[in-house]
Amino acid sequence: MKKILNAIGSFFVSCYMWVMMFVMALVVLVISLFWLLVSDKRKVFMVTRKNLNLFFKVLFIKTTVEYDPEVNLDTEYIIMPNHVSFFDVPLMCSCLPNYTFGIEAASHFHWPIYGFFIRKYGQLPINRDSVIKSMRTFQKAGEFMKKTGASLLVFPEGHRSKDGKIKPLKKLPFKAAQTMRVPILPVGLTGMYKLSPKGVFFIKPSPVKVKYGKPISVEEYENLKPEEIASLVQKRIIELVDDDIV
Repeated sequence: MKKILNAIGSFFVSCYMWVMMFVMALVVLVISLFWLLVSDKRKVFMVTRKNLNLFFKVLFIKTTVEYDPEVNLDTEYIIMPNHVSFFDVPLMCSCLPNYTFGIEAASHFHWPIYGFFIRKYGQLPINRDSVIKSMRTFQKAGEFMKKTGASLLVFPEGHRSKDGKIKPLKKLPFKAAQTMRVPILPVGLTGMYKLSPKGVFFIKPSPVKVKYGKPISVEEYENLKPEEIASLVQKRIIELVDDDIV
C-alpha cells in the first residue's frame, strides 16, 4: 500500500513539475525575447540567467554552483559539461560565468517561438549527419568568439546519457578547439540523473550542483590528438561529478 501511495504522490509531483516547467519556460522565453528586441545580446544573456535562477526556485530544485579559483570571468572559454537530463541546458544557462552562446541541433530552429529566439540570439545550428557541415558550424563559432569575446557552450557527448554514465566524447569539438585556440572549461553536473533521467516521466525534485573545474589552457592541449584531448576532458569532468553513478 505504501508503494502505491508513493507512486501516486510521485505522479502528481511530476505532473506539477512538468506543467510549471513549461509555464516558466514560456515566461522566461517571452521575457528574453522582449529584451532581445529592445536591447543587446549581452543584456539578454544577463536577464535570461536571472530568470532561469527563478525557474529552478519555483520548481523547488536547489542549485549549487562552484567555480575553480582559476576560472576568469573575463575570459572566453569552450565550456564543456556532461549531459544527462532535459534540465542540463537551463541549469547551465542559469550560472554561466560570462556572455555565452551555443550550438544546437538544426531541428530546434524550426520550433515555434524558441526557434525564432535562438536564431536572433545567435545560436548556431549543427547538422550532425554531416562532418563537413558540422565543422563549418564550429568555424563560424570560432569567428563569432573572436569578434565578440563570447564563450561557447558545447555538450561534447552529443546526446544525453541514458544511464547517467559519462559517454565517450565526440572528437569534432576538440578538433575545432585546436583551430579556435581557446581554453577549455570542463564542468561537472551532479544530481541530474536522480532529478530527471532521459526517457522517464517522473521528476524528483532534488538538489543539483554545477562545478566548474580548472580551465585547460591551449598550451596544455595544443600538441595532443583530438581523441587525447577528449580523454583528458572526460577525465576532468568525471572528477568534478559527485554522483556515484559515474
